[in-house]
Amino acid sequence: MHHRAILSLAARIHEEGRRNLLQRMKAEGLDELTTSCGDIFMVLFAEEGQSLTAVAQKIRRTKSTTSVMVDRLEKQGYIVKQVSPDDARASVICLTPKGRALRPMMMEISEKLTDDICAGLTDEEAGELERLLRKCACGMRTAAD
Repeated sequence: MHHRAILSLAARIHEEGRRNLLQRMKAEGLDELTTSCGDIFMVLFAEEGQSLTAVAQKIRRTKSTTSVMVDRLEKQGYIVKQVSPDDARASVICLTPKGRALRPMMMEISEKLTDDICAGLTDEEAGELERLLRKCACGMRTAAD
């Protein structure tokens, strides 16, 4: 395969997106949160009451790294660990009302960032880009596992 700038371009998009995300979070008064914590929120917005292991797998982080982020979010009042209804020895992670209140704002920020990334693309091109990125991410996951 020919040398391509795919990794460099992906890194640039990631860094610009991260910088933009931090600016938008700060503008909304969310400077106490890190961009990595946004991944946890997105997982819990989709389904609350998941184990630490399940959340860690979904955000592709180690359990110990996820545990540190969850503990920080718990101290900040965004999430709470509760006893699992299925196993009293285990706990699940749930959003507090403060955490749930972030959903509309975080979804809007995410949508605006996606719009910024796709600003120069047609809807069809954006769909194709997403499809190809998913395919690449899946291939990377398979290679790493």
